Amino acid sequence: MNPIYQNFWERQNAYLLNVIYPVSMGSLLLLIGLAVLFVYTFRQQHRRLWRLGKEEDCSDRIPERLKTFFSVAFGHARFWREGYPGMMHFLIFWGTLLLFLGKGIRIFSPLTGLTAPPHSLYLFASSIAEIGGGLMLIGGVMAVIRRFILKPPRLDSKPDDRLKYLWAFVLLLTGYLVKSYRFALGGGSLPPDAFLWAPISSTLSRMMLILPSEPLNELLVWHRILIHAIPAIAFFGYIVMSRSSLEHIYLSALNVFYRSLKPKGAIRPIPNFEEAETYGVTEIKEFTWKQLLDLEACTRCGRCQDNCPAHLSEKPLNPKKVIQDLKAHLLTQGGTLLPVEEPTEKSEPTPLVGEVISEDTLWSCTACLNCYEQCPVFISGFDKIIDMRRSVVLMESRFPNELKEVFRAMERKSNPWGVEKNQRADWAQTLGVKTLAENPDVEWLYFPGCFKGFDDRNKKVAMAVVKILQRTGTSFGILGPEEGCCGDPARRMGHEYIYSMLVEKNIETFEKYKIKKILTTCPHCYNTLKNEYSQFGGNYEVIHQTEFLKSLLEQKKITLKNGTPLTVTYHDSCYLGRYNQIYQPQRDILKAIPGVTLKEMERSFEKSFCCGGGGGRMWMEEHQGKRINEMRADQALALDPNVIATACPYCLTMLEDGLKARGKEESVKVYDLAELLEKSMG
Repeated sequence: MNPIYQNFWERQNAYLLNVIYPVSMGSLLLLIGLAVLFVYTFRQQHRRLWRLGKEEDCSDRIPERLKTFFSVAFGHARFWREGYPGMMHFLIFWGTLLLFLGKGIRIFSPLTGLTAPPHSLYLFASSIAEIGGGLMLIGGVMAVIRRFILKPPRLDSKPDDRLKYLWAFVLLLTGYLVKSYRFALGGGSLPPDAFLWAPISSTLSRMMLILPSEPLNELLVWHRILIHAIPAIAFFGYIVMSRSSLEHIYLSALNVFYRSLKPKGAIRPIPNFEEAETYGVTEIKEFTWKQLLDLEACTRCGRCQDNCPAHLSEKPLNPKKVIQDLKAHLLTQGGTLLPVEEPTEKSEPTPLVGEVISEDTLWSCTACLNCYEQCPVFISGFDKIIDMRRSVVLMESRFPNELKEVFRAMERKSNPWGVEKNQRADWAQTLGVKTLAENPDVEWLYFPGCFKGFDDRNKKVAMAVVKILQRTGTSFGILGPEEGCCGDPARRMGHEYIYSMLVEKNIETFEKYKIKKILTTCPHCYNTLKNEYSQFGGNYEVIHQTEFLKSLLEQKKITLKNGTPLTVTYHDSCYLGRYNQIYQPQRDILKAIPGVTLKEMERSFEKSFCCGGGGGRMWMEEHQGKRINEMRADQALALDPNVIATACPYCLTMLEDGLKARGKEESVKVYDLAELLEKSMG
């Protein structure tokens, strides 16, 4: 062996024999102790709290859960939507993983029978540990810059945040110094390739003071134990024992694995609705265990609040604060709700609405699903808001005054406006459209929805769709007066009783005519019929008009003529986009229309800004903050378009009102895609 190598490795082996071997056995025992402590603490601090909640089955489709877990936890699939934070977290995560892997191999190599250096696996472990530490330092510096220098408003720093950065930096620095001292033990005669498997430590070692070997050996032992090992043990103990932000290391991973695999647009039904004694969530223990895990898994990253239209329009709702307030309540009151062996006097549970979450906050939500879509670890504030709405609506009959007439209208007339059902199909009389009562032998049920049936502006959209269907020879019919509201507004406003009544009546009508295929123009109807009717036994093939119209274009059943050049911007409907991941057909239709130049708004696709009409807000007055529809109109007007295109009656109505408020209703028009396509057909 080269004399330089021989001298270097002899000294390293002496260090391993005197220091590493004893430390390995001690580390193993320590890790076992920490593992036992972690299991105990996990059961006491977390699992006992989750057991307060109701049952929810999250153990199905394990392969799919594992796929999501690995793509998010290891690939950071949802983190990369924001470049800087995504890269920062990616570096910290993979740096930590590589560091622990390398340290584990090196420390426990004597216990696994691996030879001392220059064993190839040992050198590989040294290399990846060095790389991991470097990545952690880079990511950590990025995190410090972002949190304490750039200071985005959504980040709220706590003392724990400063402590964890300082602690991690000390551990990394002392770790590199320990290794550098060990290299210095080689008398400054490093192997030529030392930089390849220990680039940082070998560089630092050249700056170390060379001491006699015996005092240096003793110095290394005490340095490793006092300056590096003890702080490391304390750090791991802090993670295990305390309620710090570092809990997200395992809580967020669990939340990703146990995320709901049901359609994103489907609200969980109330179990055994007819026999239930309570409805919705009045107190914390009425959430499911998975919803309680949601609360603990939140890391306060603030992506939800940066994309929440209610928060951005200065309303009381901040989805991050909702989760954090519920979490704080769970931690403070959870102990009083836990079972005890001996009966003790317990305080009355605190009602959530009014005490923890204000009513103004509760009713500000537009059900746009942006909080869930933007959260890296699949936490939703939306489902918890719906559950609390159910409680105040069904248990206390407490809701905004303007909803009283809406509920009565849906219950008595099967539509939110309270118009007589026999007027629902008046728009179709001049088009020769037959009802299923007149001709049940059709392929498609065209389900226009309440807006198309009763709103004069949206009747024109239904007529455009019908004209396209007739010209392309599509076999379809309507229910006419037998059609009822799909129930979406009632369910998202918390009135599950009216919703279930409407659903059961519609399913009965569908069964009467043996309906199998349903074509909708309203995304709210589409989402409800497709994703929620199955909870009541109604399973159908449901397609939105944009998907259907695109298929007609692909089949060349539609011939388009040249038209006037138009600059068009498309507004993504929450219920088509975030709820059902339908983004491209609408754009393909616009690009197929001659003369159309499509411009995308800054907030589009999965980050699209809500029109403000969802979650029952269409029928509520605006009392606080800015109007969401006017903010969205401003975002569209920034592109100087001729037309704002939509594929939703709610969006069409809200955007037209927004343009009127800005005095732009004459210069900029709002059209449904079906109207633009039908006009281009000539």
